[in-house]
Amino acid sequence: MLRKILFIGMVLGLVSSSLLIAQDRAVIIPKPVPGAPFMIDDAQDLFGKAWRFYRDGFTTHAADSLKKLISLFGYELQPNNYYIVVANFSPRENIIGMVHGDAHFHDTRIYGLKTDSLYYIFLSRDQEAKSYLSTVLIRKSSYFEEVLPYFLGLFPIFSQAAAQVTGEYRTWMDVRKYNIPEKFRSYCDVSVVVKKDLYDDHVLAREVFDNTSLERWSFGIGVAITSVNDVDIVLENGVIVIRPKPRGDLATFGLINYHFKPVDTKARRLATSFHLSAGLRISQTIEPIVGFGFGIPVDFIDLHLFGGYSLEFAQELKAEYSIGQTIGHNVDPFQLKIRGKPRFGIEVRFP
Repeated sequence: MLRKILFIGMVLGLVSSSLLIAQDRAVIIPKPVPGAPFMIDDAQDLFGKAWRFYRDGFTTHAADSLKKLISLFGYELQPNNYYIVVANFSPRENIIGMVHGDAHFHDTRIYGLKTDSLYYIFLSRDQEAKSYLSTVLIRKSSYFEEVLPYFLGLFPIFSQAAAQVTGEYRTWMDVRKYNIPEKFRSYCDVSVVVKKDLYDDHVLAREVFDNTSLERWSFGIGVAITSVNDVDIVLENGVIVIRPKPRGDLATFGLINYHFKPVDTKARRLATSFHLSAGLRISQTIEPIVGFGFGIPVDFIDLHLFGGYSLEFAQELKAEYSIGQTIGHNVDPFQLKIRGKPRFGIEVRFP
């Protein structure tokens, strides 16, 4: 049985390692939305205000000015979509960021994409807002896939707008929509490079956006106790004896958690999530456990309380043998006994 478990563990390790090694790439070309590029008369000079706010360090105010400017084009920003926004203030001064709901402009985190939820917006005072855009998607593994090999190693047994244009504040906006292939929608890095044209050596803006979906799976180390009084029946010098187990048996378990509500594995909000847990005792013996947990907020770790039930594979005497009896060589007086134990303890999520 141990060999089979070792073999399964090795297979899982090889499979998870192959998931880490395999990395798909794709160069994607977004298509202009109908009517782009748009043009308006920015009579309020929102474009210039955004530049000044940004120069003075008020990034949030600058982003608000850019959002107002985009709305003047008659283009509506959907709160659930992601918009990569480049403001071309001058050949040497450009900013790149992302607009997504109330998120900070320089937040590069994406929480999963749909086929048409990623857009590119280029704002400029240059005619038609021409730009050369290069975007590469690099598929990556989920947190669960990345940590799985290390988790297995814990166990010894496993080893659109009309334009009216007047004046000097003429402003153009180019809008393009990405079509994201399915295999990149959950986990990928979105690498963006913007230049005036393909042959220009000067890069206007570049950024890498981290697309990591919310996940239902996580790992943890749980320390649990049980108040059940048990004994082990063992052989010592050929004699069957009883070996008492300490009251309040303390055991360490490696746990895999299933969260009822998807969580961000890169944030500290995990501590408040409710989840199911299942795992094995980190020991030479096999003891599976299942349970239910919930978290309490702690500053530097994700600490959870959980309760569950474990199954210990112990041994008991066969009917023809008794305590204190002397046993000859090559005689096995034991048979398998499965003992259920209630377990209560704490779990620390990692990393």
